[in-house]
Amino acid sequence: MFLKPESQPTRKQEQGFVAILVVIFIAIAMACGLYYAVSKNEPVDVLEAKKSFDLTEESKEALRTVDNILLEKKDNWQLQERAREDANEKIAATGGDVTWIKRQLAIGVPVTTDLQGASDWVKSKLQGSKVKVISERTAVYNGWDSYRLDLGIEVKAGKGTQTYTTDTIYFFHNGNLTKVDKDIRKPSTQKKPGTTPKKKYSGKLAVIIDDCGYSMDPVRKLVKTGLPFNYAIIPYKPYSSDVLHLVTGAGKVAMLHLPMEPMDASQISEPGHTVLNRMDDNQIRSLVLNAIDTLPGISGVNNHEGSRSTSDTDVMVATLKAIKSRGLFFVDSATSSASVAQLTARRLGVPTGKNLLFLDNVADVESIHSQMLEAAELADRYGTAIVICHARPATATAWTYYGKEIQESGIQMVPVTALVR
Repeated sequence: MFLKPESQPTRKQEQGFVAILVVIFIAIAMACGLYYAVSKNEPVDVLEAKKSFDLTEESKEALRTVDNILLEKKDNWQLQERAREDANEKIAATGGDVTWIKRQLAIGVPVTTDLQGASDWVKSKLQGSKVKVISERTAVYNGWDSYRLDLGIEVKAGKGTQTYTTDTIYFFHNGNLTKVDKDIRKPSTQKKPGTTPKKKYSGKLAVIIDDCGYSMDPVRKLVKTGLPFNYAIIPYKPYSSDVLHLVTGAGKVAMLHLPMEPMDASQISEPGHTVLNRMDDNQIRSLVLNAIDTLPGISGVNNHEGSRSTSDTDVMVATLKAIKSRGLFFVDSATSSASVAQLTARRLGVPTGKNLLFLDNVADVESIHSQMLEAAELADRYGTAIVICHARPATATAWTYYGKEIQESGIQMVPVTALVR
């Protein structure tokens, strides 16, 4: 038997085969294009492990946005770029770094133009843009009274965001400018930084600064205020020991910010150094004592994350026994409404307290200021209050501007050691 030779494909078959190939090629190209578009639109997360980020294009876009606004005033104002640089900042949490562009602008305005009013005009023009207002305050520029406005870009940072300053703008009066700004009004109700609220309070307020150890700058600024803050230091971070020496050297209370398991275990920020609910008592004790030993001279502990761990009595008993063995207090950060931490601490005889308010869930100076006043209200209402904020740039700026205001309101700011019982 002979095998029959295969029949040759017809022209129609060949054309059909080519058409199928074309369709497949187009489908693959569209899929690749869609994937590329999605990946390009995916937000940058600067806390993504072991990665560096170049935000040059994002910062250029922010600078162009500000330029377009300021050029509307080119006939009224003197616009000067005083400095420009390629900025680079190490991401202590990941070992990566961020690169972007920042500059300094000096804006001369007529003497009839209110400096803060000029800043407010720029801010109003920025509404709806990607440029964020980071901070603002009265300042001095080259010996002249001025108003400073810091603008920047905001990027994803884990569960929150991180801002990078792209423009620092100083508004000052230039007597050679004569055209009146008819569309700029002097703020009539906006309170200047550092003024004392009309309402007088009483009560004691302890403020814990969480997440110390990632960087030094915010901690330096907070220590410089002279306010009796309490600094909760995450162990094993690049600047944990440096923060400890700075804080204790300034005579302030240092604490261990103990990583504990959150409800969503995938959100654990300190793997390998976190109290986990699956650990036995000996494992928990060893982890807690080792963390305490990395920070000699601390006075107490509070939990970092920990919504799952602080809701488990057995886990808290093991944790608090270790803390008690070193003669330390414990403050419940109150990351969960189901927390049994404070109740368990009292039962075991561990001096304890509980956070009543987070001040800086929104990284905006004025929002933080509002929360600071709310903290004063709580201290006034209950006689004492413990609140928490974080070692972040906006928080340090808010306390630099408004710390004196809180003190002059009648609130007595105290170390947390004065309030734990």
